[in-house]
Amino acid sequence: MPSFRHILFPVDFSDQCRALAPHVACMASRYRARVTMLRVIELPVSVDPGWPAYSGLMDYPALIENEKERLHSFLRSEFETVSITRLTLEGGPGRTIAEYADNEKFDLIMMPTHGYGPFRRLLLGSVTAKVLHDAHCPVWTSAHVSEPAGPPTGYHNVLCALDLSSKSLPLLEWAAKFCRERGAGLTLVHAIPTAKPPVGLDLEGDRFRASLIEMAQAEFAKLQQQAGTKFEAVVVGGEVAEALHQTAEQRHADLVIIGRGVMQETFGRLRTNVYSIVRETPCPVISV
Repeated sequence: MPSFRHILFPVDFSDQCRALAPHVACMASRYRARVTMLRVIELPVSVDPGWPAYSGLMDYPALIENEKERLHSFLRSEFETVSITRLTLEGGPGRTIAEYADNEKFDLIMMPTHGYGPFRRLLLGSVTAKVLHDAHCPVWTSAHVSEPAGPPTGYHNVLCALDLSSKSLPLLEWAAKFCRERGAGLTLVHAIPTAKPPVGLDLEGDRFRASLIEMAQAEFAKLQQQAGTKFEAVVVGGEVAEALHQTAEQRHADLVIIGRGVMQETFGRLRTNVYSIVRETPCPVISV
């Protein structure tokens, strides 16, 4: 549950990371949290101190030292007022970030999706996807859009996507606490792919879709009674990522909260949706 006390900020010196720095600093200041800026250096698999080409073709110790010096000077002014540690590790970036976050018990990972450009817009970065799948703490990802992230303006309109499974209650409680701490409004959303109206008349289908929506609204009522909340709850028809995208735009959402813990389960219900939600949502996403 929030509050966040220790935030992990993985960096690769890209423009996306630079654009994200004010958001990390703002979150850290809001919670008086410490930040660890992590640079993971991925060396070739064949690199071994005893390998003849190790010293002949490339000076890897010098490369690592250069990365450490670069990290030391990276984004200095952006984190002048934040307690920050700068650390370099060697290994596969996605796996190393997730393992380090778990081992050191971080409260939050904040990272970009690396979705700039006409083609990269279609895919999440492989490192981000790996962290989303493997990490056990909440992960904040920036909007997967072609423009760099703008300056932080706070969170005012937050959406929480719920699948109305057994995991929905702790997610709702998490989102409610986060919004109370931020003074933000919260709207609950549930998407039903089979409740999307087809093109043309479909009277029997209309009755079926209406019954699906009524059942979901009844589940929302029970869930909120358990949580002791009275947030607006919206049930929409359509594929999850598309429905969230449209709802976020219509309601001018500045943050979407989703559940991600189910991804570690075999055939998790949200496993096929988390990446598309992060990719399609027009604002930052916190996956819990």
